[in-house]
Amino acid sequence: MSLLRKTLLYLVLASVPVVVGGGWLFHTIIYRGIQYEIDEQLSSDLAFVCRQLAEGQNLRGRYPLNNPSVVEIPATRPAKPVFSDTLEYDWSENELVPVRRLMTTVSARGRSYRVVVRQAMGEFHEIARLLSLAVTGGFAVLLGLLVLLNGWVSRQLWRPFYRLSDGLRHYRLDAETPPTFSGSGIAEFNAVSAAFNDMSLNLHRQYRAQKEFTDHAAHEMQTPLASVMAQLDGLLATEPLTREQVALTEQAQGAVRRLANLNKGLLLLTKIENRQFAGREDVDVTALLSEKLDALADWIEHKGLRVSTHLDAGVRVPMNPHLADVLVTNLLTNAIRHNEEGGCLRLWLSAEKLELANSGPAP
Repeated sequence: MSLLRKTLLYLVLASVPVVVGGGWLFHTIIYRGIQYEIDEQLSSDLAFVCRQLAEGQNLRGRYPLNNPSVVEIPATRPAKPVFSDTLEYDWSENELVPVRRLMTTVSARGRSYRVVVRQAMGEFHEIARLLSLAVTGGFAVLLGLLVLLNGWVSRQLWRPFYRLSDGLRHYRLDAETPPTFSGSGIAEFNAVSAAFNDMSLNLHRQYRAQKEFTDHAAHEMQTPLASVMAQLDGLLATEPLTREQVALTEQAQGAVRRLANLNKGLLLLTKIENRQFAGREDVDVTALLSEKLDALADWIEHKGLRVSTHLDAGVRVPMNPHLADVLVTNLLTNAIRHNEEGGCLRLWLSAEKLELANSGPAP
């Protein structure tokens, strides 16, 4: 997962509890605010009823809905007002509805009364619920827009980084000129681009120097080796030479050949590490194997090997032709060299694999 997507994921995961918690908090605040205002209104109504009772007004029949409810009771001490929540049957709604009520006991003109003031809460609860849903939904939409905006802004800010990444992915040491990394309007990415440009320049210089050394080494080493081989051949052609001198000269020729082969192998490895074999073509492996088998036929016959081949026609592999030639030659040479006299050599080539097996001892 990319850094941008992970950032957006964490932002979304952090936003979920914020939205839920914010909706619950807003609902609680709205509900408490409504309850506080209703309690204030009930207290005001209760005070008004108490004044009417103190003035000796007859309240019977004045409130047809029995709100407030004033009931005369036996003489008792006045009690403090008590708020409570309950359910009462609403004849108009034909169902039980939540009700907030304030009940107290008062004394007026030598009589005691139980006074109950009520306020239906159903509509207020519905208003609080709708407000909470609207605010929570709006908050969620706002957070969603912020997440989308943050994603767009992040993509714009990280665009120089992606350009640097693409430049590094396509970076090649064997380019004619050292690759450069463009800057941007962000100071941090400009610093990284400058560091990459310095690194690219240094690597390119080192690569050029190593390549020149490889070319010079190949020329300087091969020329003396060829000269030594020519001189040894000329020495063998001179007369007279004793058997001991001939044997020593042939040993020297063998050492020089091994040194020449070692030099070629080291130069080949250096070129491979420097990626100087960048060209790729569709190499016909079937034809290449057949050609190398024909070239090594005398050696195979000399060792008395029995060759079994299964070569699918037209097997092509995209690779460097020179490296393909070296690979096939080394595989066949090793399979013959490390085989026993009169052994067998089996080759199997298909579009999926190349398999060589011999009857020689295990390494």
